[in-house]
Amino acid sequence: MSDALNFHQRNGKYINVGGTNIFTIDQGEGEVILLLHGFFGTSYSFRKIIPILSKEYRVVAPDLPGLGFSEQIKEVYSHRVLADIIYKFIEKITDEKIHLVVHDYGGPISFLMMNSHPEKVKTLTVISSFLNLTKFRFYFPLNILNKRFIGNLFGKLLSTKVLRFIFNSQFISQGSPFDESTSDDYAFLLVHGNNRSNFVKMCQCVDRTIHAQRDMELGLKKMIGGRQILVGKQNKIISPMEVEYIKQTMRLSIANYLSGKHFLMEDSAEECASKIEMLVNKFSSKDK
Repeated sequence: MSDALNFHQRNGKYINVGGTNIFTIDQGEGEVILLLHGFFGTSYSFRKIIPILSKEYRVVAPDLPGLGFSEQIKEVYSHRVLADIIYKFIEKITDEKIHLVVHDYGGPISFLMMNSHPEKVKTLTVISSFLNLTKFRFYFPLNILNKRFIGNLFGKLLSTKVLRFIFNSQFISQGSPFDESTSDDYAFLLVHGNNRSNFVKMCQCVDRTIHAQRDMELGLKKMIGGRQILVGKQNKIISPMEVEYIKQTMRLSIANYLSGKHFLMEDSAEECASKIEMLVNKFSSKDK
């Protein structure tokens, strides 16, 4: 592990949710901003924006079960199960409404959670996420990992070098490519020990049924509060049609396009944090 990842681990803590210890970064004071990662990410993916947001707010960023430093669960890694875990996690950290920031697969997980508990969310920031799972074309290498047999085989090939290639070609702009140290950190968090099989299981347990689609859309429509979409200008993963679909469901007229590709928290940390902070400030009660 690099010094940066060691620092990240030392500054975290564990929150027990239903018998599973969830590794969590919890910094700052005030209203809660919850940062939820998606595929190929962990709480470490938000390390650049946490110090910015935690100056004015309490910033909480968990690792999903079985990834990063969190314990694995015995249940199937479906996003319905993960949605329930996130709700219970929120119940553990605060009794108040939260400001929710979701990236990639963190979106579908949260949308399902909001269908049952829309009252928990005050604002929602959607970063490079997707909603129309019945038609969404999974990106490389998720389109391989989500297949049972070949996905298991491909999962065994994931290494520092492979992940570095994936990130620098797919997820990160040429202006801020991953070096070997950062790639090592991501490899440790995603594929070290049992994390490898947990990650592959998560990729293979996405609920793409019409029932899940309906519940996710209802979750977004039930949510009352501030909302915004952030997308990378160079993002080839989230199509304009997908952005438009999310916009319509969230009842938004625009999406905010930032410099970068899929992982805006890595590419454009300051700009990303600024957009989040602007929305949170608007709906925060701290100065009211």
